[in-house]
Amino acid sequence: MLDRSRPPRQYAVSKVDFQHVITEKLDPGITFHFLESGDQPVVKLEALFPKGGAWFEQKRGVALLCLTMLREGTRSYSSKQISGTLAAHGAFLDINPGLDYTSIALYCLDRHLEKLLPLFVEMIDSPSFEEGELNLQKDQQVAQLQVRNKKNNIVASKRLRSILFGVTHPYGRILDENDIRAISADDLQAFHRENMKGDLQLFLSGAPSAQSIAALKSSFNSWTLEHRMIQKRDLPPTATQNNGNHESVQASIRIGKVTLEKTHTDYVPLLITNHLLGGYFGSRLMKNIREDKGLTYGISSSVIPLKNGSYWALGAEVNVKLLDQALNETKKEVRSLAEFNDINELETAKTQLMGSFQSEINSPFQLLEKFKNVHLHGMDYDYYNRYFSALQQFNCENVREISQKYLSTEDWTEVVVY
Repeated sequence: MLDRSRPPRQYAVSKVDFQHVITEKLDPGITFHFLESGDQPVVKLEALFPKGGAWFEQKRGVALLCLTMLREGTRSYSSKQISGTLAAHGAFLDINPGLDYTSIALYCLDRHLEKLLPLFVEMIDSPSFEEGELNLQKDQQVAQLQVRNKKNNIVASKRLRSILFGVTHPYGRILDENDIRAISADDLQAFHRENMKGDLQLFLSGAPSAQSIAALKSSFNSWTLEHRMIQKRDLPPTATQNNGNHESVQASIRIGKVTLEKTHTDYVPLLITNHLLGGYFGSRLMKNIREDKGLTYGISSSVIPLKNGSYWALGAEVNVKLLDQALNETKKEVRSLAEFNDINELETAKTQLMGSFQSEINSPFQLLEKFKNVHLHGMDYDYYNRYFSALQQFNCENVREISQKYLSTEDWTEVVVY
């Protein structure tokens, strides 16, 4: 009989074993990654364009509109036919624009994948970019942009990135309504031809049958690849600036600095240090700024790994009257890491970080994301071996060292919008 007066035994986890993705090359040179896992007959097929992100666009907004227009009509299907076909099979599309790359994913039951493949392939290969649909999509994007620009937290985040990387840098450019209105169907055709037909990776996860996998390979064997070299841009120097518009009683704070790329040897130690500072609900920032001082409902910090230049960011929403106090307390917490010496607090943060990792590999879709997180940065699964090793060995001295090297308050950028 279970003795409920005694707590369950605790085990220290130093490494997590999880299923790895299998990678193949299809006949036309497409890289195909797949992971078969799970009991539910559901699949996710994602087409990812490594050169389809805002980094590669010559005209602001083209990458975003080009991706969204893939579902608005093709050579053989109208937008209404696309939505109707998907609905009839209980499937849906997920559009993922991004700074470095973009993707479009199809979710459906395995038994419907073979029937939906011709539509999915044609959406990627032969979008029509019909003028009427483009105008409707531009109207929608402008309306969404107007809504987002009324939210202080979104404005603050965009301004922070713009200051860190520069207004002309792909990571720092801010899209406006005029940019969207100026995009033509010719712009989209050119971007699709140069950046989306020239490179493609496929990711399949879930519980696909052998028949579905064979049908997928057959569907993409006729794909024509056009490889083109695109010049890499250099990062401009970092700037420091404060911003505000005095329209609200609630202020959005964003603090940040350009930091290490994911391939750097100190990247994982920086992740651990940031997690202790502001990466989870029990972090130092939450305990002080939220629980002790009551200055905000939530405050957090994170490292955002981009392919051509990562940055560290801290964010909170506070009452304008409490703004100075919140900023001062935030700086105090960051600076206190230089004298950190609480092994129990560190072990709690490390345990939470390990538990969080375990919770993120509970489905085939999540397992594939773990692969993408390293693959798209030019790394392999060995990254996770280094991650677990660093997590196990990380100590208070490491916290002090990393915080002084990469989280100094002397050169960070503050953005405040209210």
